[in-house]
Amino acid sequence: MQALFDKMKEYLNMDTEITFEEFDSYYKDVVAFLNDNWANLNEDETLHMLFILDNIKSNSEDRGKRRTKETKKYKKMEERSSIWASALIRRLRELGLSDEEISKRYEEIYEAV
Repeated sequence: MQALFDKMKEYLNMDTEITFEEFDSYYKDVVAFLNDNWANLNEDETLHMLFILDNIKSNSEDRGKRRTKETKKYKKMEERSSIWASALIRRLRELGLSDEEISKRYEEIYEAV
């Protein structure tokens, strides 16, 4: 989990855009991690994973608007990231966080990056 978060921080601080292959590989690593571990994430880990997914979603959405051979793949990544993000938000609500608390904690993560 921490390695995925650290990698996202690295990507966010880059001046250049990563290749489709690297983006796809990272996306697949995140989804594989979620498939295996999402039910066992604590509150902080869930928030950090939400941050990762939100960034994947927004970047895949932006890239999906371009006319490239990977456009459909990016759109699929955006859709799946959105589904995962919704599941994690639902989980945070089940853990007792309000939407306001989720937003505040998310912003704290964003500011720390």
